[in-house]
Amino acid sequence: MSVSKLAAGGDPPRPKVPMKVIVASLPRTGTSSMKLALQQLGIHEIYHMTTYVDHPEDLELWSDAVNAKKDGKNITRAQWDQLLGNCQGICDAPAGYFAVELAQAYPEAKVVILNRDFEKWYTSISNTVQRVIRLRRKLHYLEMLLRPWMPARASAIIRLGNHISFSGVGFGDYSKEKTKKFFDDYYADCRKRIPSDRILEFKVQDGWGPLVKHLGTKPPGYETENGFVEAPFPRVNDTAAFGDRVAEIQRHSWLAIGKNMAVQALTLIGIVAIGGYVKGLIEIKPFW
Repeated sequence: MSVSKLAAGGDPPRPKVPMKVIVASLPRTGTSSMKLALQQLGIHEIYHMTTYVDHPEDLELWSDAVNAKKDGKNITRAQWDQLLGNCQGICDAPAGYFAVELAQAYPEAKVVILNRDFEKWYTSISNTVQRVIRLRRKLHYLEMLLRPWMPARASAIIRLGNHISFSGVGFGDYSKEKTKKFFDDYYADCRKRIPSDRILEFKVQDGWGPLVKHLGTKPPGYETENGFVEAPFPRVNDTAAFGDRVAEIQRHSWLAIGKNMAVQALTLIGIVAIGGYVKGLIEIKPFW
């Protein structure tokens, strides 16, 4: 792309709403649980990896953001609004990789640094995200070949995922030592470059207390005759659920590729057949 969508103004900004919370987070740190928790607190339109999966048209803008970060270029608030103008929060990849840049672009937003013990996190990503990264890498050239028949969602996941990993903006299929360095560097950069008075250090095990205090709200729940009952903090998206979701996307994608290729093949056969029939009509000598 000679001129990026972000640099050129790209698509019109999405309807603007206040950015309330930026969750500085890596995948598999409890991001799905955190997203649900924020929604229960009335913070809606949270850009999460599932948001990107549902909006493959965001591929080019995110790719531009990856290039800008890799090259050390600034992304303005107006440019971020093209992607996040209708969001009140961000959590998980791809947005989480830009937590520092987003905290600078939206100084009014509260920041939550979502922590997890490295050993537990590494075990989790080894059985989930890094398997997907290895698969994406193998599909890099196959995706380019099959792109005309591949669902936009699957193509966008492969293309942006590989771009993030290959650029170093996000982690890749690293050794444990290199993965730990990426993990430590990510959190150190967030703590160094985001003012401490905006930050809550948080783990999903901490529950509602520190989170609602930081955001200035109240925990969700309901009143009973014995008083207020606090809702449990969400806990979702374990390793098995992650695997099921990836398998569903793969299954849907391969079925769609086969169907699209079959439709195109039948269309070509039909065109050839019609062409042959018309040619035969043209070559028939008039009998009058």
